[in-house]
Amino acid sequence: MAESQKKDLDILISGNSQYRFRKIYPVVKKITAPEYTPPVADRTFVEAKEDLQRRRYDTVVILCRRVLDISTKKLLGDEAGKESLSQRIQMIYKKGLITEQMKEWAHIVRIDANKAVHTDEVFTPIEASQILSFTEMFLVYAFTLPAMVEARREQKRSDSASI
Repeated sequence: MAESQKKDLDILISGNSQYRFRKIYPVVKKITAPEYTPPVADRTFVEAKEDLQRRRYDTVVILCRRVLDISTKKLLGDEAGKESLSQRIQMIYKKGLITEQMKEWAHIVRIDANKAVHTDEVFTPIEASQILSFTEMFLVYAFTLPAMVEARREQKRSDSASI
């Protein structure tokens, strides 16, 4: 248990200091994005996870599309230009930054999000969860794994230099 959770919380209720919080239920779990996710994509992904808990399934799908939009621009840098998300998905696939299956899923997210925005289609909890899970795997594959590999290489270089 974190140190901050071990301490009682002193509160003042109507001018009386004899009440204390011992525990808060349910225990709040911090929602996070995969490590090394770019900041704007991180915030958007966390918002999507929160919306899933709040049963806002259409919003989850739309936010996952936004995460992909932000991420593809980050991965391509200046090359992203004014290309559409569909074109950017193809570009990162051709560069070997995502697999064939990830490309297909990214297009599913893109198309489903367009339906969420432009039609009256309603998404189920299962569909929203699947799209959110894919988006999380996309972030891990695109940002977390490359950063972990680079950190490992750096560690090897510094270990070699100190010998």
